[in-house]
Amino acid sequence: MGGPAAKIILPAPEVLRGQRTLIRGEVNTGKTLLLAQALQGLLAAGEEDLAVLDLAPPLTRGVGGKMGGPWPRPVRYYTAELAAPRLSGRTPQEVLSLAQDNARRLEHLFAQYLRHPARVLFINDVSMYLQAGELEELERVLEASRTVVVNGYYGRSLGGGELGERERAQMDALARLCQRVIFTG
Repeated sequence: MGGPAAKIILPAPEVLRGQRTLIRGEVNTGKTLLLAQALQGLLAAGEEDLAVLDLAPPLTRGVGGKMGGPWPRPVRYYTAELAAPRLSGRTPQEVLSLAQDNARRLEHLFAQYLRHPARVLFINDVSMYLQAGELEELERVLEASRTVVVNGYYGRSLGGGELGERERAQMDALARLCQRVIFTG
C-alpha cells in the first residue's frame, strides 16, 4: 500500500478560496488528513457556510474510512453507506456491481446536497464515485460551490483492471477541472 506521507503544506485558506483543489495519491498517504486540515483552516479563517460530502466506505483492511467530525462550528455533513468494491468484491463482476451501486447511492446524495449547496465544499474520497459514476454529474456538484477541496485515491496498490483504469482516467479528467492539484505520493 502507500508509504508514510511526506510533510505536505497546504496553501493558506485565502489561497484556497474561490478555487478547486484536488488532493490525490496512494492509500494511506494523508489525503484525508490534508482535507481535514483544509477544513479546519477555512473554519479558523472565518468561513461559515461549509459542507462535507463524505464518499468514503468504512475502514476496510486498513483502507478508507469516514472523515467524520466533530468540528468547532456546524458543518453540514452528508454521507451514504458504501462498499469498498475492490476490497469486498470476490469477482470482477461483483466489484463492478458494487461500484455501480455506490455511484447510484452517491447520485442521491449529490441531489440532496444540491438542494442547498454550501459556499465551501469538501469531498472525501471522490474516487469512490468515479469508479462507476459520471464526471458530468460530479461537475454539477462542484459548480454549485464557490470553493471546493476534494481528495481521492490515485495509485496502483489496489490493483488495476477495468475499474482501476476508469477511476484513474476520471481522476485525471477531474484534475483538469481544478486550479490546484496536490499529490501525496
